[in-house]
Amino acid sequence: MKKILTYNFRKRAFILISACMMALLSSGQNAWVSTPLGIGKNCGGSNTTDSFRVLKYNDLTNILAPIYKCKPKLGGGSPSGPAFSSSAGSIAFNPYDQNVYYIATTTGNNSFVYHWRPDTCHTSNPKQVWSNHYSNQFVVGLDFNPLVPNEGFQLEFTGSGPHKPFLRKVDFTTNYFGPSDTIVLSGGKIIYQLNGDIIFTPSGQLYFAFDNKIFSVDFSTYGGAGKKVYATYIDTLDFGASGIYLTGIAYAQGKFIGSTQKGSGSPCAFKEIDISSGSAVITPVTLPANNYTATDMATMITGIGAAKKVSSVTYLGGTSYQVQYDIKVKNFGNINLVNVQLTDSIAKVFGTSFVSASAAAIGTLPSGISINPSYNGNTNCNLLTGGAGSTLAATPSDSAFIRTTVLLNNPDIHTTFFSTTIGKGTSSMFSIDVSDSSNNDVALRADLNGNGIPDDASEDVPTPLRLSDWVLLPSNLIDFNARLVSNNFVNVNWKLTTDAPLGMIVQRSTDAVQFTTIYEATSNANNVIQTYQYIDKNPSQGPNYYRIIFIRSTGASFYTDIVKIYLDQIPKPVLQVNPVPFFDKIHFKLQLDKNDQVSCKLIDFTGRVIYNATRIGIAGENNFTIDRLQYYPSGNYVLQVQAGDQLYNKLILKKNN
Repeated sequence: MKKILTYNFRKRAFILISACMMALLSSGQNAWVSTPLGIGKNCGGSNTTDSFRVLKYNDLTNILAPIYKCKPKLGGGSPSGPAFSSSAGSIAFNPYDQNVYYIATTTGNNSFVYHWRPDTCHTSNPKQVWSNHYSNQFVVGLDFNPLVPNEGFQLEFTGSGPHKPFLRKVDFTTNYFGPSDTIVLSGGKIIYQLNGDIIFTPSGQLYFAFDNKIFSVDFSTYGGAGKKVYATYIDTLDFGASGIYLTGIAYAQGKFIGSTQKGSGSPCAFKEIDISSGSAVITPVTLPANNYTATDMATMITGIGAAKKVSSVTYLGGTSYQVQYDIKVKNFGNINLVNVQLTDSIAKVFGTSFVSASAAAIGTLPSGISINPSYNGNTNCNLLTGGAGSTLAATPSDSAFIRTTVLLNNPDIHTTFFSTTIGKGTSSMFSIDVSDSSNNDVALRADLNGNGIPDDASEDVPTPLRLSDWVLLPSNLIDFNARLVSNNFVNVNWKLTTDAPLGMIVQRSTDAVQFTTIYEATSNANNVIQTYQYIDKNPSQGPNYYRIIFIRSTGASFYTDIVKIYLDQIPKPVLQVNPVPFFDKIHFKLQLDKNDQVSCKLIDFTGRVIYNATRIGIAGENNFTIDRLQYYPSGNYVLQVQAGDQLYNKLILKKNN
């Protein structure tokens, strides 16, 4: 599971005004804004101050600012549902229907579910009636998976202390309650107090904090009676004094915001919790007048990301050239974005050599998004029609791909031109504006380090273009092709002559848009034709698109055309382990698309990690061994292996010799 990184640096938009200089025009707004939700009351106050609130967090000043407050009028129906109470309910935000869910359970297993838009709280009679009633289900401590529509997970506990935790899948649209899978806590940790909360990050990572202990949860193994999920202990939260416990938690700018209380609710406070270092760093958070404490919290995020790359350069003859850029804009939050716009002032980049520019969609655009037919990159720089109808949905997360075509006359082919596209949008609630300047990434990823935040440092590098790198290098590429060989392997081959060493990066894609590096090498520099090849032993089922990036020592790059190979019914690689059962050692085999770190853990039946190591994996087949295991007791163990974004869990049995 990926770690959450922390710092959210402000980005700046760069536009080239002359041939060799970039001018800093303006500082972009946040690409990512957190507005935590809470139910609670005035700190130390009575139940008459119960309220639902929306809070905007500034991670630079560590200030929570209230932006919306109400006390919902709930109840009625048959059977009659309970009224709103901050001490007798919990909340969660569902990105799919953009509603906050308030859940109250009375008299044992009698649960009522209400929901409403966070900016339109029901405050007048008649009271809002519950949407779901479960007479034999205990529903509490739930959050929604931002990657799967309407999929919620809740924590359950048994025992009177220590408490045994379970994870359960819930879907209110189908009234589905899945099995309660045991959660195995690593490090031998035990939960004694039931103060805490469960939370999904916008990228789909699951965490929970109870008894002031915070864990990450691998819920990929959830799924049936007798199954287990594994929670990795991160740290114990130290709030400076005994008896202070976390009561609610939300996600904000790569960190967590937690509400804490002692005793009956006073003293109370909010804290920022940063776990990026592998342990918890806690910073006080200021709430104006410090008059509010949350008994439960939920997360709302407004976010946008943009990326841009050069996709092709064509010499048209004489002094004329055609340049094409590919641009991507994506919703990076869990709130729908409206008024979505991309702005590209490409005429300012090329100056007097600029002739014209046009834009077209790549594939199908999200509903409501359309190309501006009047875009010319000069006097009209909006790539989209814009307006309130232009929407990027949050779940599933919408993306739009645009290709711009630029015609040039008599440009200096040895000058490097830098270009940036600005993506903008507005939250569909509370009118929060976000913007992001594009980075330069061949896979069109707005979030290069994978932490879920698109505007970190070094993620706003403008896209460079030096025409000479594109129009001179192709003449040295004699051939580039790919063909299917035995055992469903793909042979990628090319011929090249060059007078200087070139980096060569072979990439593969399943959609011709998102490419992954599978091989890297360096060419010889001897001005004779050299033949190169790479055998792809792990192609995907269906279409496979291949291309090569050639990189000069200056950093300038050239892309080949794309070659397509179609394969049918190719089994995906799996983790192969032997012997099973094992006694003193384990051998495991893993196929990798590219060179990558391989992290492996061996976890015993108590949740204790007895082996933890990181190896260097290479593209192709990898063989690893874990030995000296004869001294451990027999029983079930879990081998957990992670390579890049791929996580494998294998249940294996140890026997006595």
